[in-house]
Amino acid sequence: MHSIIPIVLLALFWCWESGAAFKPVVKKIRYRHAFHNLALVILNSLFLGLLFGASVELTSQWSLDHHWGFLNLLPLGSASKLLLAIILLDAWTYCWHWMNHHIPLFWRFHRMHHSDTYMDVSTATRFHWGELIFSTLFRLLLIPILGLQAWHIIVYGILIFLSTQFHHANISIGRVDRFFRWLFVSPDMHKIHHSQIPEETNSNYSTVFSIWDRLAGTFRMRGDLKNIHFGLNEFEQPEWQTLIGMWKTPFSSKTNQQENKEQTDSTDS
Repeated sequence: MHSIIPIVLLALFWCWESGAAFKPVVKKIRYRHAFHNLALVILNSLFLGLLFGASVELTSQWSLDHHWGFLNLLPLGSASKLLLAIILLDAWTYCWHWMNHHIPLFWRFHRMHHSDTYMDVSTATRFHWGELIFSTLFRLLLIPILGLQAWHIIVYGILIFLSTQFHHANISIGRVDRFFRWLFVSPDMHKIHHSQIPEETNSNYSTVFSIWDRLAGTFRMRGDLKNIHFGLNEFEQPEWQTLIGMWKTPFSSKTNQQENKEQTDSTDS
């Protein structure tokens, strides 16, 4: 059942974009863009399924059987543990996202996600298999540390799908956005994260709850959202938007604004 939810959400947000797009769309470009991004997620799913299989479920069951992990030490009911697991997982996701921007090796893989020059709901699926491998390995380590159960991860995964597809979609919720983003990541908030301006790319790392950016001082907003230029300046050419181009992005010798900024910061310090 949980594997069907992302498909249903994708269809719903695609229809929302079709009826009320925030930025103008060209149908030919939109369909080609979605085809490349969705082909990528299908291949990634097959590859990661073969690579990791039932490892998450087996690791969580081992933690439960051996009473390992923070949550297994707390005298809480199932609902309370689920809520705490979601909060802890979302805090970790913020940290992981921040690491993907500030650790050069991780950024080389994550920049494929940011190289998308046309952001819509399909962008939520655009991640390099290398980044997903790193993410899964860290998640497997996190399971025994926190005492996570498989169903905790499934529930949080559904929230991730809902949140990422919502805030990547080419939509706007208007004035409601300013209230919504006090608790959750909103479309307007995440559009800034995909800006080509490094200071904006290096902000708004939260995934479900926006509180992490506010606590860490990485929250940023601006008014002229329709003027945001999405993507990375060194990966704007059409060849980088194809399936092969996306796979090759981490291994390119091109240095973009993000990496230039990191190098400058390192020199200054």
